[in-house]
Amino acid sequence: MNQRRRMGQWGRRLFQRKRRFECHLGECLPMSDLEPGTQATVYCNNDLRTIERGIYRGAKITIFRNEPEEPNLIVAVGDSRYVLDRRVAKDIGVRVD
Repeated sequence: MNQRRRMGQWGRRLFQRKRRFECHLGECLPMSDLEPGTQATVYCNNDLRTIERGIYRGAKITIFRNEPEEPNLIVAVGDSRYVLDRRVAKDIGVRVD
């Protein structure tokens, strides 16, 4: 019963809720809104998978490809290139350098 209480109706743990874009630092933009070729600094990121890839607060990124009709965008962090889902990129707040 205790295990059942911790699990949501569909088997999802209640404490693992998806956080939406919440940047209280002022001029932050969602990463998904940047144009290709733009360099920016990450200021808000709550997604553990992207933090492990190097997209943490203070990291310098470059947008390589961001087409509105495509579901993914390509981001460079240092020497690495990553393909990010647009839904994940909306939750990452950045400031343009």
